[in-house]
Amino acid sequence: MQDIHPAARTPLELIQGSLNHLGSSLDIEEVAGATTHTVVVVKGLDARPVAVAFGRYLTGVLAGAVGHDAQISADLLAQGVDAQNELKKKVVSLVGATNTFTSDEELLFRDTKRNAWIAEGLVHGIMVLRATYPSDCVNGDVHAVASIHAIPTQQGLDSVALYLDGDQLVVAIGESKATKDHGTSELTKAAEIFADIDQDEYGVQLRTELMTFRAVISADLKPQVSEALWRNHRCYLPFITHETEFNLHAKRPVLDRLSPPVERKRLIALRIENFHEFFNTVADSMRSAVYQVVI
Repeated sequence: MQDIHPAARTPLELIQGSLNHLGSSLDIEEVAGATTHTVVVVKGLDARPVAVAFGRYLTGVLAGAVGHDAQISADLLAQGVDAQNELKKKVVSLVGATNTFTSDEELLFRDTKRNAWIAEGLVHGIMVLRATYPSDCVNGDVHAVASIHAIPTQQGLDSVALYLDGDQLVVAIGESKATKDHGTSELTKAAEIFADIDQDEYGVQLRTELMTFRAVISADLKPQVSEALWRNHRCYLPFITHETEFNLHAKRPVLDRLSPPVERKRLIALRIENFHEFFNTVADSMRSAVYQVVI
């Protein structure tokens, strides 16, 4: 596997180097033309070193190297042989021991669990990147981010973060979908989750995340972190990871009906030319990185 930062000597250097590589390689830009939502396109995912970097980053996340403040830290980074074995088991449970999927059961795992979890990891990485690297993912720097789900298909919102738009904190709520060919239908499913949020069906989780964020947010911003924040200042982010192109700018009534304004309904499109190869490379990188991240 190509070493994208051979000078890295410590686990933290490896993880930070991976994040830096992603920050310098990905192009995340708003594309005008939609009327019911805002389109943001992520470019640069097809380069193999990007998939390798994402794999290393995700292994670092599982090992405890990324805090709720969206910063890389060794404070909770796992260490030692026992932790290494534990991390290996967790990685295998999430992405499998190999990339060979032949039976119906194996293919179902690949498509509904492995790929889905990795896609959620892409969302986490993109939001953490926004704390340091400017992009059009959201209209301001990220100041806090929720933990990634520990198991595939875990119930609940896929991503929750706080970003600063001017002097106003905004709750960014992401829903991730990974699909080779069915971008439009998966976007509709994501929009249904946001409609449930509009109907107050995720209030408990959002309050819990905000309580966690209060511990890491700066003192001058902490007064904004309240019940009113997620009710009055929220941004919906459907992240659609796909291969087959679909019309990103088409009028979407399911998005139009959602409560936030157009600039806070942001369709994040992550198109990958070789869908399965990308996920295979991320999985290979994660398995290899276990022994580099936990020592």
